Amino acid sequence: MPRTKIAILYVGGSIGMVMNQKTGRIEPMESLSIIHRAIPEMQREVSLEFFSIANLYDHFEGFVVIHGTNTMTYTAAALSFALQNLRKPVVLTGALLPINDLAGDGRMNLIFAIRAAQLDLAEVCVALGPKVLRGSRVKKVDESLLQTFDSPRFPPLADFSTHVHLHPWRMVRRKRTLLCHPTFDSNVLVVTVTPGMPQASLDALLNSQPHAIVLRAYGPGMLAENLFPWLRRVKQAGIPIVITSQSLRGAVDLHRFRKQLTLEELGVISGKNMSFECATVKLMWSLTQAKSALRLREMMERSLVGELDE
Repeated sequence: MPRTKIAILYVGGSIGMVMNQKTGRIEPMESLSIIHRAIPEMQREVSLEFFSIANLYDHFEGFVVIHGTNTMTYTAAALSFALQNLRKPVVLTGALLPINDLAGDGRMNLIFAIRAAQLDLAEVCVALGPKVLRGSRVKKVDESLLQTFDSPRFPPLADFSTHVHLHPWRMVRRKRTLLCHPTFDSNVLVVTVTPGMPQASLDALLNSQPHAIVLRAYGPGMLAENLFPWLRRVKQAGIPIVITSQSLRGAVDLHRFRKQLTLEELGVISGKNMSFECATVKLMWSLTQAKSALRLREMMERSLVGELDE
């Protein structure tokens, strides 16, 4: 039986570093073959090929992207929107420690990611440790080897903890035509609401002329009324605002309280239960896709890649 072909793309991060045994410093590895040698057992299961940049979608059954953990959440969300209608998995993985660290997480994470790339999955996901998480739902929650990432609002797509458990809500492999739209508008500001925010700071944000704003509000989308005049000026400037919750497992509901109805009148878009990272990336992407303010609202408030509950 032929081995499954898995492509591995390295774009950075600690997993691609090594500990210099003489100096004790963490340094970039000289060759990706070091990763190859770190997992010799996997060679019996799958045929691995390493790439820095690849355009080989039709030639492999799955993809593993080795990435730094600090910005992996944003990349996972970006790939989720840029690569829609996948018929095979794109699995991001990384590590907190170099792959040649005997007690590190690099080797384990890479093995789990390669195995996830062989599963009946067809979406962008993140695998650090035994749980495989949806890319548009993932958050970095800790600098812990045991649980660096979590998906607070959505169950794991797969779990290797005991036997392989696949969640029925996952996207499965089937024939689809890939839709690739990797365009983003990075001129998006994220504003976290705090008590007593100075008006001058808010005006400075508006004067910087962002193309859109993500507003991290309290609980289900609560804002102090003294922010409403500023929101009106934002609306007059034609700048879309998406509101998300500061709560880890919170969800925005603009119909829960009477005061929140005013936010809809001011043109505020509900981020529902998206994480602020995903909402930010989705807004960057949607700005390049939507041709009108109404279309932008429709795209932001509708689930496109399983990023929110409808």
